[in-house]
Amino acid sequence: MDEYIEQGDVIGMTLYFIGLGLSSKHLTMEAIEAIRSVDKIIIDTYTSIIYDFSPERISSINPNAELVLARRRDLEGRSISKIVEEAKTKNIAILVPGDPFIATTHDAIRLEALEKKVDIRIIHGISIYSVAASATGLQMYRFGKTVTLVYPEAFKPYSTIETIYDNLSRNLHTLVLLDLKLEENKAMTIREAINILLELDEENMLADVIGVGLSRAGTPLQTIHADILSEIKKYEYPGPPECIIVVAKPHPLELDALRLIGGLPDTVINKINDIYSKLFSIRRRSS
Repeated sequence: MDEYIEQGDVIGMTLYFIGLGLSSKHLTMEAIEAIRSVDKIIIDTYTSIIYDFSPERISSINPNAELVLARRRDLEGRSISKIVEEAKTKNIAILVPGDPFIATTHDAIRLEALEKKVDIRIIHGISIYSVAASATGLQMYRFGKTVTLVYPEAFKPYSTIETIYDNLSRNLHTLVLLDLKLEENKAMTIREAINILLELDEENMLADVIGVGLSRAGTPLQTIHADILSEIKKYEYPGPPECIIVVAKPHPLELDALRLIGGLPDTVINKINDIYSKLFSIRRRSS
């Protein structure tokens, strides 16, 4: 029984939320079967980037379906009710980069559909949340709260720095997602992000901790560089989407992974204790 069908009368059509993963090759057989069955396909084009994505490939799976390349206004606000109402008479698929309900705003559509007794199905996709840990060799259980670093235009994102400080004080890594303003053709790069982080780092703690630059994760162009945080911006990356991991004091196995996978220099490995000694003093002050 579908976990999202509630008791009572349910409308006969289905609203699908389908994760596209991080590459066009990540579509599952379940996702392809669902896409083939629908009357309308809505593709989220604004929450993330799939570098090798092609609307034509999706259309080739189901040439008879109406295809909509959705901007933010098409999936939020007043558009939510329109989508849910249409889903009462049509099978509709909303395709989302990564996994449908991670770091997106599509929960509002799901909740309204459930309120209106529209049958929904979720088909999950590969997410940066799992790939960041497995690709770099860092232990998933050692990650703290994830943050998104936004462009400091209207305000300076000090809350991002405070979260990184807090995670480090508890010896936890931080996954830092980078701002995307795709409707303005802007995607923050690792180089830009490091400059912003170091400018906001009023405690002068981050420049020398280990950082990992991760670009186009989960794809054939995946690129990983590990070094002290201030240095990872000097490496070459294939392009967005990109993210950063601020690394707490690594476990020996993690340190080996950073060396073998990310090319962490021996000069950094040899001074690990010195790099992180001040972070442990922060832990003591905050306890």
